[in-house]
Parts: sequence; structure tokens; C-alpha cells
Amino acid sequence: MSAIKLVTSKLSPFGHRVEMCLIEKKISYEKVDVDLADKPDWFIQDSPLGKAPIIYGNGRPLFESIAICEYLEDSFPDIPLHSKDAYTKAWHRGWMEFSNGLISSIFSIAFAQDQQSLDEKLEETRKKIKNLEKYLTAEPFFSGGHFSLIDVCFATAFTPAMVIRANFGVEIFEEDSRTDKYIQKLIERESFDKVVPDDYDDVLKDFLERKNSHLLKLGEKS
Repeated sequence: MSAIKLVTSKLSPFGHRVEMCLIEKKISYEKVDVDLADKPDWFIQDSPLGKAPIIYGNGRPLFESIAICEYLEDSFPDIPLHSKDAYTKAWHRGWMEFSNGLISSIFSIAFAQDQQSLDEKLEETRKKIKNLEKYLTAEPFFSGGHFSLIDVCFATAFTPAMVIRANFGVEIFEEDSRTDKYIQKLIERESFDKVVPDDYDDVLKDFLERKNSHLLKLGEKS
């Protein structure tokens, strides 16, 4: 039996982040998906914020994805995903927090229930991406040739944005931009392919229907 148990949901970019980290570091794990619309009592107890993911190591729970990734980095150092340079590590940690805000902005697009709200949320998200793009000067990854934890965070942050663009024609980031080229490199990772479920599009659509998202009306027009 694996020493690490991951509890997450199919839609959670934070859960995808942790699972991608586990795969990149070649850590054996067991995964359990939960329905966040009907959370079991034990889940609420072990995740005080009521969010996915949770991991259990030796039976003890940890919540919040960045904290979990840092724990995995420290506990399984054989395949490092953080730079050993203190400044670079801190710089990446700042951008990891930025990726959390980006996820919130992308999901706010999904929550929009009319065109005006959608336009406002799109403008807010595009401004964040433009800010990120100023720093995407290395190739192919955030810091150049070495794939790191910040790349994991951005790969999974942009997953819903890519599906929204493909299914609803909403351009959250420009095609052939630095951001687009960066993301294309990230999604080529085997770990990314493994963490995004085959039915992700359907899961996202069900989520949009529950939230009465305006995006569905755009889909009906296309």
C-alpha cells in the first residue's frame, strides 16, 4: 500500500497540481476522488477550508496545495522541483501564490452569469496574464531548461482556460503569445496528461450548468 494518499476532485486545479508534483517526483500514491458538492464529514474535518486536495502521509492529513507540494519537495528530495538557490526559490514561491490568484480569476469567468460580468472578469484575468507574460522571457520553462514546481502550478492553473477557449471560443490569452507557447510546452509533459481526467470537459460542463454560467449561452450560439 502506498504511503501517500491523495484525496481530490476531478475538476480541482489544486489537486491536479499536487498529483502532477507526485508524478514528476516519482512518488507512489493512491488517489481518491470526492464530490465537493457533497463533502463527507471526514473531509471537512481534515480540510478546515473545505477544499481539495488533502494528502495523507502515514495517516496524517495535510491541506492546501502549495503547503503539500513544499512538504513533498522536502520529504522526497531525490528529484528536486525547487531551485537550490534561495532567491530563485523565493521568487518562484511568489509566482506560485500568483498562480492561485490566476486560478480564482479564471474560475470567476466561469461564474459570470451575464455578458457584462463576463467581460469584466475577462479583462481582470487578461491583465494578470499580461503581467505574467512580462516575465516569460526564458524558454521552454519559467526559468529556462529546468522544469520546476512553478511550472507545475501554471500548467494546472491554465487547464480550465484552455477548455473554455476550445469549447466556448473565449480567448483568455492570445494565440501564439508567449503565454500560449509556454503553456503548450507544459501540457506536453507526461505528468500533465496523466492528471487531467479523460472526461474533464464533461465535468467542467456539469460545473458550469450548476453555476448557471453565461459561458453555456455562448456555447449554444457557436
